[in-house]
Amino acid sequence: MSIATFGFTTNALAQQSFTATVDGKAWESDNDGINVIPVALGTSRGTVTIAATSKGFSGHPTPKGFPDSFSIVCPMPKKAERMTTARNSSEVCRVSFTKAARSMMSPDYAKTKNEGEFVTKGDAGDKGYVNFTKVSGKNIEGEFSVELTEETTKKKMTVSGKFSGVDQQVGSKGFN
Repeated sequence: MSIATFGFTTNALAQQSFTATVDGKAWESDNDGINVIPVALGTSRGTVTIAATSKGFSGHPTPKGFPDSFSIVCPMPKKAERMTTARNSSEVCRVSFTKAARSMMSPDYAKTKNEGEFVTKGDAGDKGYVNFTKVSGKNIEGEFSVELTEETTKKKMTVSGKFSGVDQQVGSKGFN
């Protein structure tokens, strides 16, 4: 086994986690349901997206129904740092949670809507945050706490959680 193969195997087997409390209820993803995607944008800072789907939906066969999904999009951190979801900040993160998320590839996508699409609004007084506690190579860890608002009904709910992920993109340089 070559060193390059060993390095790839180690990254591929790295464990990821994403847990949250959504409106007072426990929510969890599994290792294969988490994607960490850093995107460098030329000379600017770039972004990182951390996406997670409900536990069990990344295996085969998938359960009946549709997974819930989280998405956290922030400026790409180079070190441990805390960012807010308030729009008046220079380091703004956006967090969203979708109940029963339909795949855009599904034939019923156009006629069957998601059960709820909750997003951070970043309004005045927004105290939401994403706190990156570890940013090292291709590994990223953190915690978040936000208030989300449903797009149509304007219902609000509080969400908090923790994540640990690995950038598994081939050729990516990671975070620092």
